Amino acid sequence: MSREIYAFSGTGNSLAVARDLAERLDGEVLSIPAMLRREIVRTEADVLGLVFPVYHKSIPLIIKRFVEKLESADGAYLFAVYTYGDTPGLAADHLARLIRYHGRELAAGFGVHMPYNYLTPSPTLRGFFRSFNLREIPLDKQETLLAEASEKVETIAASILARESGTFETTSDVLTRLADHLGLPETLGKWVWLKVAGVDEGSDLPFMESRQLMDQAFRADNNCNGCGICARICPVANVEMVADAGNQHAVPVWQHRCEQCFACLQWCPQEAIQFGSETASGKRYHHPDVTVKDMVDLAP
Repeated sequence: MSREIYAFSGTGNSLAVARDLAERLDGEVLSIPAMLRREIVRTEADVLGLVFPVYHKSIPLIIKRFVEKLESADGAYLFAVYTYGDTPGLAADHLARLIRYHGRELAAGFGVHMPYNYLTPSPTLRGFFRSFNLREIPLDKQETLLAEASEKVETIAASILARESGTFETTSDVLTRLADHLGLPETLGKWVWLKVAGVDEGSDLPFMESRQLMDQAFRADNNCNGCGICARICPVANVEMVADAGNQHAVPVWQHRCEQCFACLQWCPQEAIQFGSETASGKRYHHPDVTVKDMVDLAP
């Protein structure tokens, strides 16, 4: 029996889960960013999994693009595992709907709680749009979460081997479901996050696609030494190193096809990449068992 696990990851959380799951299932980890080079992604695997992080309580744009290209064998068992820092959100619901639209069924969706690795807003109303910081998770809490994640993956693997279906782990937050039903992520949510990123002109794109423009908030400070890791590690080749007259080395320039995975910021060895004005003092995070080389290998 062939088992394939397709992974997308920014800070290594989802990659670590995918590798752990593949080992337990005797499967193979494949890179979603690399697969997207193809016009069509064809697979004859009997068991097929997608592993990815939850973004804004839903799926990343790259997962939508992957599903649109995916052609799987009839009768294949298709599952998803999504890592999250706060809540699994409605990722399973949204993914199941998308997969069904393309003529297949998602058998199950499992959430894995991992250390948070994105932005958290200022607690004050005045600073809300200006003071988004990196949320720091204490080391002991990280260790607890990672240990619990390993236990959860063991449980997930058993469910997959039994080809269980009908499990879709989502948020129990009634307000999240109400907001989704009312379409607020496409209106209020989109406006807020584009505002946070300094996209003052707005966008006619749907929220998932408009997030590509949020890279306007990224910049490299004077600690940048032009090493280029940010460009090599980006899963969508969104960062280009460009000669700059004010520096003796090239500097990163973002190309507005961003996934908001924060790989460039979190993996920069000089901590030179910032998002807005308040991340310079924030503690960076990436999975302790994942290396820069692992992430570069996962990139296209």
